[in-house]
Amino acid sequence: MKITRQDLITLCDNFLTDKIDKTILQNFATDFIISDERDFETDEILSDTLFEWEDEDLNFPINHINVRLWKERLLTGVDKLLYYNDWNSHIDEQQAICSKYNSKWAPINKKLWVAISTNIDTDPINGLRHPRDTGTTGWFIWTGDYSQAEDFFQPICAEHLLQQRPEIIKYLGLEIGFRFLSDKKGYEDVWYDEKIKNV
Repeated sequence: MKITRQDLITLCDNFLTDKIDKTILQNFATDFIISDERDFETDEILSDTLFEWEDEDLNFPINHINVRLWKERLLTGVDKLLYYNDWNSHIDEQQAICSKYNSKWAPINKKLWVAISTNIDTDPINGLRHPRDTGTTGWFIWTGDYSQAEDFFQPICAEHLLQQRPEIIKYLGLEIGFRFLSDKKGYEDVWYDEKIKNV
């Protein structure tokens, strides 16, 4: 059974265009792994991808975001899967941001809520950390013009930001009272706002 990267890229494309579902990827990987006649050149990226597809419970969920990342890794060798899936891979960046802006590192519980606007795919993105209520992190994150409307913010579990805007996870260890403004092009402004702490 000969498999190439292009075989896996084709499967990724079929998944991303909804021609197949994740069970096809899982079954393909399982069939290869248990085959007595498996054959591929020594290729860690190819073999890692197959083993990750074979058991998503131990690895990464098979969804559109991650399949795009697998395809990118197969094409370029660049691996961003941890960045989009593993909260702990952002801890060093959080600590560096806190040090850079003179904040204690005050990590949040990734299972608690952050409040986000509905359009956080756009730029720039704003965040501020209020004193937290029970079950929340205290973080409010939005893009575009701020609104006082009751439905402007919606609660989501903090760890879900990993797949939506992983580049902002590094700010979420800042203390209560801190704000940030950033964009995907690398702009960054972080500052302390005493008024927030006293809300």
